[in-house]
Amino acid sequence: MPLPARIFSFFRTAARGLEAQRMAMSAATENIANAATTRTDKGTPYAIKRAVHTNPQVRNRRFYELLSRLRTTPHTQDPRHSSSPSLLTRLPEAELGPETTIAETLRLRYEYDPTHPHADANGYVAYPDVNVVEEMAHLISANRIYEANLSTIQAAKEIVKRTLEI
Repeated sequence: MPLPARIFSFFRTAARGLEAQRMAMSAATENIANAATTRTDKGTPYAIKRAVHTNPQVRNRRFYELLSRLRTTPHTQDPRHSSSPSLLTRLPEAELGPETTIAETLRLRYEYDPTHPHADANGYVAYPDVNVVEEMAHLISANRIYEANLSTIQAAKEIVKRTLEI
């Protein structure tokens, strides 16, 4: 008997979490590496990158509305029998977890260095205002959440393995 695809939905959810944290770690390391970049290919100082995680509220609202519709009294004599399909068959397969995008912010700090090749007429050089301590905090946080998602996948694999042994 083949396994239903819904059994593996937690793997997809954890994979989206892994992807989100990978993007956050990548943005933080790129910010640290470019903390002193005064010119990019665009001719401007480096723009600070942030991973923005969003949870699509539309899916949550649809789930809540469906759950509200299912909270009705059954029309059968035996409470173990229900004439309506179960929640799993009525709920379309949804992707859970955050949707992540990278947002750029051009935040600058100016240092006086008239000998720098990118200095303006007043002798000031525009550097990206990267706070290395803050970026390290973002990096450590994303790393810990990444590890938590990996632990979730390992636990889920063990559960599926033990279930198939029964």
